[in-house]
Amino acid sequence: MAIEGTTNRAEFVVTYESIIPNLTALKPYRPMIQEFWREGVFGDLDERYFRLVNRAGTLETLIDWGSLGDYSPLETFLALFRAENVDHGSYFDRMTHFDFKTLLPALLHVEDRVSMAHGLESRTPYLDHPLVEFAGTLPAVVKFRGGELKRTLKLATQDLLPRSIVARKDKMGFPVPLGRWAQGPLREFLRDTLAAGSHRPYLLPDADLTGLLAGDGAISRGLWGVLSLELWQQSFHDRAAHWSTLHRRMTEPTAVGIQTAVT
Repeated sequence: MAIEGTTNRAEFVVTYESIIPNLTALKPYRPMIQEFWREGVFGDLDERYFRLVNRAGTLETLIDWGSLGDYSPLETFLALFRAENVDHGSYFDRMTHFDFKTLLPALLHVEDRVSMAHGLESRTPYLDHPLVEFAGTLPAVVKFRGGELKRTLKLATQDLLPRSIVARKDKMGFPVPLGRWAQGPLREFLRDTLAAGSHRPYLLPDADLTGLLAGDGAISRGLWGVLSLELWQQSFHDRAAHWSTLHRRMTEPTAVGIQTAVT
């Protein structure tokens, strides 16, 4: 799904003609596009796509990545993106494979499970395994011909749905109103949580966590990332002794268990 000097190569299923009519749909993604075009526009194609999906780019001024060890997000990404079982003839297939391995498990864990727990209607992918296996056999040029999203699904349901639904171009997400919450009921919680995490050793010396709440208080990727990391630290790292004790109690054989085994 890239343009690299020509649109006639078989692995590229998106053409200039398919992009231009859909440019208005990209308006909500302006911050992400600006980040993507910020640097490395003419660099390696895989590394450019990594920067597009990388959620840690806005944390460069906050996190000392070297303090977290030798883990490399880029190398981890490339290992999945360039896996031997992926069809390298289509960039679209490589993108889909990466989403299937990373974003889909997170989506099911967070959205599907939580929405069911609270009786909420949610929009998650079709996951009946024969359907998934069939979709995996379709070439990208069929699934995404002319840059049309959900092309195969639309063809399969065009006789069942109104034309206004099949042909609609104004699809949009329905995210949780975190920005509004940050301005209201969540603001003190955010401020207290970020202040509590200001001593973490993985932060840069001049990192200003509470400064992330300045301005309109919108939840940025950076703020959300730091908040999630700090809550994880409080739940697991700070309570490591508690969890170790609990694990030991659950795994050590009790006197009753020993007696039963001997008997």
